[in-house]
Amino acid sequence: MKEPDHLQSRLIYRSSVLVAVISLLVVGLAAKAAEQSVPPVVDADWESYNNGVSGWRYNADEKTLTPQTAPQLVEKWRFPPDGSTAEIGVIHGTPAVVNGYVYFGTGSFPAFYKLKPNGQVAWVFRPGEGATVELPKGGFNRIDAGAGFLASPLVTDKAVYIGNNAGVFYALDRLTGRELWKVDTRTLGFPGHHDANLFNASAILADGKVIVGGGGYEHSQPIDPNYPCCQGRGFVVAFNPDDGEVVWKYEVGEKPRLFSKPITIEDVKGTRTYHYGPSTSSVWCTPSFDAATGTIFFGTDVHNSPREPTEDDARLYTEYSAAVIAVDVKNGAEKWVTQLNKNDVFNHAMAGYDPAAGVYKDCSVGDTPKIYTLPTPDGSPATVLGVGCKNGGFYLLDSADGRIFGNTPVYTGKPKYPLDPKRHPRMIALPSTIGGIQTGCATDGKRVFTNGIDWLTSTTITPDWPEAGRVVCLSANLADEHWRHERPRIRVPGYDGGDPIASGIALNAGGIACFTSTVSERLIVVDAMTGRTVKDLHVGTVWSGPSISRGRIYVGTGSMLFLKQQLEGSLISFGLPGEDEIDRMGAGTE
Repeated sequence: MKEPDHLQSRLIYRSSVLVAVISLLVVGLAAKAAEQSVPPVVDADWESYNNGVSGWRYNADEKTLTPQTAPQLVEKWRFPPDGSTAEIGVIHGTPAVVNGYVYFGTGSFPAFYKLKPNGQVAWVFRPGEGATVELPKGGFNRIDAGAGFLASPLVTDKAVYIGNNAGVFYALDRLTGRELWKVDTRTLGFPGHHDANLFNASAILADGKVIVGGGGYEHSQPIDPNYPCCQGRGFVVAFNPDDGEVVWKYEVGEKPRLFSKPITIEDVKGTRTYHYGPSTSSVWCTPSFDAATGTIFFGTDVHNSPREPTEDDARLYTEYSAAVIAVDVKNGAEKWVTQLNKNDVFNHAMAGYDPAAGVYKDCSVGDTPKIYTLPTPDGSPATVLGVGCKNGGFYLLDSADGRIFGNTPVYTGKPKYPLDPKRHPRMIALPSTIGGIQTGCATDGKRVFTNGIDWLTSTTITPDWPEAGRVVCLSANLADEHWRHERPRIRVPGYDGGDPIASGIALNAGGIACFTSTVSERLIVVDAMTGRTVKDLHVGTVWSGPSISRGRIYVGTGSMLFLKQQLEGSLISFGLPGEDEIDRMGAGTE
């Protein structure tokens, strides 16, 4: 009896092994089939913050929305829908849209969402607890999103990449939302880890690497007199997209060190003592990439603490603050550095204007350097960079060596109204800690579209409201101004000021430009050639820039930043009436 039992056991065992192997094969084949079923990213999509590595914020394939059709735009859906009890956090990043699916993260109630083309949830990834964010009392420009997402995602054929405000960079499976890998830049194991590291910049895919800016954001910590300011450092890092391995890391400026003796800086807000420096703060500029030369371009933040002066060099700043930098995509080696705003040492314990030096502070470079070509005097094409700065100027640089060809006028008068001296008629925006050109300028290669805020934040202007907001369209060589869209002044109980344009501008080949306005809570669509407003829609509290894909405009709402604060947000999809390409996708094909 034992022999048959033994044979039977062996037979059962072999059968179970066979079943297991077959199951694994089936699962593997199914996974492979699922992976292959995800449509690739194509030109009709808006796959990242700038929709491409050149930094243009332009959809060359989208021609459905034109100055003639855009007046018909209606709300197709919003998430969560009206009447829903579901709550999602604020959306500050430009939504990514691939194959009709929408990808975005939230700053409050931290989560990352993928929505189907009909606005229903495909999946949700939650990075952890920390569901609420305490809003700052008074002041401005104090960002604390916990584990939330303030950046836009990068969507590739297989994965979604995004970093959060807690300094963690994630790779998520595009089909399922499953975490593929993550890198915590605040912990041991990441080179140059720091407790204040975060990601406010969005990633790009260049030379087979996922490249993103980040670093130690120490603007608010120096308010605490016991904080040993400052050792944070900006960086741009290249990750292997498959496993998160750090391929290279470029660190901005020299490594902060303990001063031989503390340095004291006094301004109109008081006296502050610094023990470490120079701190170059985080890189919040989304980089761009020139494949022809293998170069990554990005802008830098300002110093949160000074450099230690020497006998032969009394400067408190280095060339790396408020600068544009070029590095090699292969290894992160520095190619050149061009500073746009000198003498910029700033944190929230300091004033936004130094009356002794006549210098505006916190005038960093958050706008992506846009790569395009211009003809030289002999007619041959030259590759240039167009980039906005918080000092209010838009600059044109030689991409080969960083030489500045020119810029729009920059205001240098005192922070008072009326302006002194009289404002230059071609000035785009006034400099300040939350003024000037923030980020999100756009181009179609022929024209440049800049956003701007007039907000001379200082101790000498009361009440502290922005004065104005506008979008200005320039020729690619900056020689001509084609039009400017000036926001009307808003006079309501408790507010008598301007309407800032701080969000990114989105362009399409159909000839429209769209952007959002903060105080009036509008999505504005204009004729890109003339600046004429063709559609004006109320969206609610907003700081998110729109994206355009397949006849639709997408925008996120809510805000945990300045002026208007609303911790709950929504994602809204606008399109033309009737069935369109996105409607025909229905619940989607992924």
